[in-house]
Amino acid sequence: MKAIEFQTKLHSSDTIDIPISCQGQLKSDQEVRVIVLITDASEDEAWKRLTTKQFFSGYSDEDAVYDNLQ
Repeated sequence: MKAIEFQTKLHSSDTIDIPISCQGQLKSDQEVRVIVLITDASEDEAWKRLTTKQFFSGYSDEDAVYDNLQ
């Protein structure tokens, strides 16, 4: 199975556009499988908190010596 990935928007008519750059990879009457991934704002915030926590967990008091370098 081959995958083509692109970002688009859902139109008010409940349709999506396939970018021209991807259209050449598709043939008429070809069977396809569509997976729709929707950005979840709460999930984004959870990832931001986790990455911030992980970043600062590697910071130690000895690293403070670099904070005042100019």
